[in-house]
Amino acid sequence: MVGPSCREVLTFAREGTRGMIRVVFGSGPDRVVGGGGWGAHEGGVGRISGGCLDLHRPATVRALIDEVLADGQHFGHATHVDGWQFFDAALARLPPEPPEASRDPSG
Repeated sequence: MVGPSCREVLTFAREGTRGMIRVVFGSGPDRVVGGGGWGAHEGGVGRISGGCLDLHRPATVRALIDEVLADGQHFGHATHVDGWQFFDAALARLPPEPPEASRDPSG
């Protein structure tokens, strides 16, 4: 069972500025966070009802930065934001992931 303290945190900082933005994805109803459930992996967040974000994927990071900055957050001070408020918009920005290369060693 996933405890209430399970979370994934993505931290953004801009070179030459003070402060940073921490995007926090906490566990909760309909939420899969990190290694805390079915289909989850470290750096992954998703909803049981559908959709997932891979926080290791550069396109996901870019989509989240764009959404957070569009929301009016800035790098002048340290701040924490609830990542789930940006989940759907970031997911909508993402291009499909390319299919994995064949794992068949025979070619």
